[in-house]
Amino acid sequence: MIAHLDADAFFASVLQRLHPHLKGKPLIASGMGGGCVIAASYPAKGKGVKTGMRIKDALALCPEAIVMPSDFRETSLASQQIEAILKDVCPIVEETSIDEWFLDLKTLVGGSPTNADAWARGIQDRIIRSTDIGVSIGVAPTKTLAKMAGEEHKPRGVTTLKTQAEIDAFLKRRSAAAIPGIGPKREVDVRARGWETAWDIAYADESLLNRLFGIGVVELAAELRGEQVYRVTIETAPPKSISRARSFYPTDDSGILWAYALQHLSYSVLKMRRHGLATKGISIWLRNDTYNGGDDHSVKLPRAYDTELDLIPFARRCFQRARRYNKRYTQVMLALWHLVPGGTVQYSLFTPPEQTDRIGTLQKSLDGLRTRYGKDIVVPGGAVPITENRRPGLTMTTIS
Repeated sequence: MIAHLDADAFFASVLQRLHPHLKGKPLIASGMGGGCVIAASYPAKGKGVKTGMRIKDALALCPEAIVMPSDFRETSLASQQIEAILKDVCPIVEETSIDEWFLDLKTLVGGSPTNADAWARGIQDRIIRSTDIGVSIGVAPTKTLAKMAGEEHKPRGVTTLKTQAEIDAFLKRRSAAAIPGIGPKREVDVRARGWETAWDIAYADESLLNRLFGIGVVELAAELRGEQVYRVTIETAPPKSISRARSFYPTDDSGILWAYALQHLSYSVLKMRRHGLATKGISIWLRNDTYNGGDDHSVKLPRAYDTELDLIPFARRCFQRARRYNKRYTQVMLALWHLVPGGTVQYSLFTPPEQTDRIGTLQKSLDGLRTRYGKDIVVPGGAVPITENRRPGLTMTTIS
């Protein structure tokens, strides 16, 4: 058996933990800069507020909602606290996002619990008491079923599926759109075939599913029937790309936009180096203030780089070619792609070896400082305008 645990309205719940007087009220957790909804409390969700919605549109649906910027540091702490509890009770815990985990219950002492519902409610109560964060849990034979089960009775719900009869009844009451991986585009296609429920997909002809949607949906169908295809694992493959994005109020200020790009670069390089990787490609994408489009530019690098100073000129080129003058944007995203093993110094014909060595030494020092004191302890000079939430007692240093 597999358990899926999902923290309810996580970013909003963390804010309510910090500000208890907000509990039970319609609350919207916004992104950095306040451009869009990252999470909403259930009173706000009841009025139609959804993740990814513009704050302006969310307030039109729920004018009484309180809007607060998400506290990313506190959210990370809450995630670590929940994961520590899960790892205390289960040897195999797979984190799929900051607020979602899978547990392989057969690795529990004594094996899978006889009464899965009681076990799940015990874990749920422990997390709520210890962290003041509500969670929903699904328990089923496969990852796909466990995830769907956990979503059925949010918030603070527990759904267990053990017998085939329970699984089939569950699939018949859930729509095809509730299956992870179907999505709006595929939903149109499955409805055109007369497949309305998850049960219809689970027992559809496999050759037809494969021809229409590929092997991925065939595997989903097997998981829906209770046949395990995807296993819970704590082994993670190196990422193929690393990206970071933040939203903010509409602006055409190039200094602010470039500051976000630089901050994303610093964070992405640190994460990339922790995996021992270097990049041979960089992209920057700017989302416009209509929320339905954007501008982007990508650069293939002449060799693999793993330091900020080497990558800043390429990032600047991407930024300058992506940005349109007199156009307002609400989000900047930076991505590093074509990642390859790093660690080996590659010298260039156009850069003195001693300069390359100095840049590498500087980057190692930056890595150490940021790991010990926080990511914002040293920032590129151009990123200063939007660097915030610095830890008290520490002085921020800039590099240029």
